[in-house]
Amino acid sequence: MISRYCRRIYFSLAAIAIHGTLSTLVPCVASAGQQWAVLIGCEQYQQANPLKFTVNDVKQLASTLELRGGYEKSHLLLMTDDENEVKHQPLRASILRELPVFLDKIAPGDSVFVYFTGHGFRDGDGKLYLAPLDIDPANPAKTGIAVEWLRERIANCRGDFKLLVLDACHAGSEKGEEDMSATSVTSKDLQSFFQNLEGVVTIASSTAAEPSQIWDAKEQSLFSYWLNQGLKGHADDDANGAVNIDELYNFVHRNVLRTSKDRFPRTQTPVRIVRSGAPGVPTIVRLNPHTLREALSDIAETLADRIDERRQGRVGVLEFINESTMGDLLGANYGALGKWCTDEFERRLLNASMERFSIVDQRRLQHILKSEGFQLDDLYSGERLQQLSKQAGGMPVLAIGTLRNRAGRAVMIQCKLQSVESDETIASASATALLNEDEWAMLGRSVKIEPRDRVPEIPVSADAPPADPIATVIDRADERSQGAHPLQDAKFDFPIKIVVNGKERPFVFKSVGEGEETHTECFVGLKKDEVYEIWVGNRIGTAVKMRLLVDGCNTMPEKEDLKGITTKIVGKRVNLDEAAGWVLEPAKIKPRRDGSYVWAIRGFFEEVGAQGSLRKFTVDEADNSLAARQKFTDQIGIITAAFYTALPPGNRSRGGLGTRAGDRQAERTQRSDLEFGDLLSVVHIRYVDVDALK
Repeated sequence: MISRYCRRIYFSLAAIAIHGTLSTLVPCVASAGQQWAVLIGCEQYQQANPLKFTVNDVKQLASTLELRGGYEKSHLLLMTDDENEVKHQPLRASILRELPVFLDKIAPGDSVFVYFTGHGFRDGDGKLYLAPLDIDPANPAKTGIAVEWLRERIANCRGDFKLLVLDACHAGSEKGEEDMSATSVTSKDLQSFFQNLEGVVTIASSTAAEPSQIWDAKEQSLFSYWLNQGLKGHADDDANGAVNIDELYNFVHRNVLRTSKDRFPRTQTPVRIVRSGAPGVPTIVRLNPHTLREALSDIAETLADRIDERRQGRVGVLEFINESTMGDLLGANYGALGKWCTDEFERRLLNASMERFSIVDQRRLQHILKSEGFQLDDLYSGERLQQLSKQAGGMPVLAIGTLRNRAGRAVMIQCKLQSVESDETIASASATALLNEDEWAMLGRSVKIEPRDRVPEIPVSADAPPADPIATVIDRADERSQGAHPLQDAKFDFPIKIVVNGKERPFVFKSVGEGEETHTECFVGLKKDEVYEIWVGNRIGTAVKMRLLVDGCNTMPEKEDLKGITTKIVGKRVNLDEAAGWVLEPAKIKPRRDGSYVWAIRGFFEEVGAQGSLRKFTVDEADNSLAARQKFTDQIGIITAAFYTALPPGNRSRGGLGTRAGDRQAERTQRSDLEFGDLLSVVHIRYVDVDALK
């Protein structure tokens, strides 16, 4: 029992919107100092009621700060029940000893993030206490951590910016079920402890009248789940690769409030206090990019929860657009990568749905988009969106992805859920992804990778971090791709021809893009229903590996496991880095009369080897413009050929128009166990209607 002289504290702070006396934050440049964090989670109390998932809250935050936020492991102080060393368990003596020592390491210019999740109490005199694991609720003065003591430690910390986050009073674990009006501490009461600390922002999980709720399905508190999601990068509204305090608070406040209304019996409203006169909008995390697959998976998981909360039964996923100097476009600067991102995001979203909602079939959606003449501008028309939903048989939500702000191998991915009926943005999520060489090769840039491109740059100083070898290759390839197209070089190692009825179709080369996006494109004219072949040569004399995609779909069959059954998929849209490939080995074929070695690829293969068969390349829809696509239904076809060094088995070093699969044809192909090595060259050929080239 809790003594009548000691009541539980419901940690909560007044929102800025409520207390107008607090100053408005203004933008500032992120501090160049180091980032530190103290994360304390108390769960299995010795004398107070136990809590749920507080240890997991701390573990999730620590993982995010280290892996996504770039915090050094030595700059994280974790104190949880399951730590092996007693000094790192959230006991009173451990906290009183370890916290001051850790905070004393922080230098001017640095920032610190202090997070506490657990109980809080106050004594008969009204003094406030954080509850360590060994607190005696009847005697918090001797067994608790006085909030005044924590205030003094934070005040004495030399860091320029301090963020204090409190997640207490967990209603979902039967805490906070008492009469809150009799036990709570008002916003004004708590404000007096922290509002005058220079450079401090405090965020609490709920107001004084609300408990902090547990999200059992996530095994976290509702507040800490969305806090963690925001720190992962989903709160990065301006897509600058960092999350500042305004972005974080707005993201957490919006999502906790929405989720509590949609999914929980009580409303929960996170709030913050900013010291009057607090300068700037400090950065909380400078984001480490994900891999592209991680980014899409993370975004899909976050948005799946919002779709479920809103009970939206069906979702339509539109092809990813990209931001350019010409506005929002389809495929302008991202080649086949945008289409792959669309497919991968849809697959991840479907997996995350756990059958809670369905996704409109892509083929049906594309047919409707075409029949309705849907354009990018229609995304901003409520009437057009409702027409689209009606044609799809009811589609209350659209998922709209955007690729933007590419700098070398880094690209920002954002996706929003847009209500078809109200035209409001239901939710959004974002992440920065690092492209590998193969993913960069899907962007539509054509280039030969020179051996010198793989020579690392010399560090500017002895203590400078080593250069990222992939970033070095991509930066140099970006620069070289602004020059001539490789197929303009008569001596290019891998000549390519597009052949129709035995005759070669001429290429047309055009400079496209603006500024750093300027590059040379190769076009070839084709007509609907024409059957074409892709002839590829190899002049280097040794075996190379090739991946050949048409409209992002592999010309080789791909294996796929579905519920334990392995099937072969013909013309599967793939990421270039996972595509099955060809072997161009001169020693295994006869040279042509001129001594050249040429492989004729005539279609999408169903089987390979002696009993090989294929579906012929047959031109489908035609586009009558060379411009970037402004409609979701326009097609500028793209052929992508990427060439690699061939490695022996066990030496793997790395992970307008459309074409349909036409008539079947038997075709013998060679099998090989050679593996993919370094990227040598990538070539893109865009095929359009013949009239567009006149």
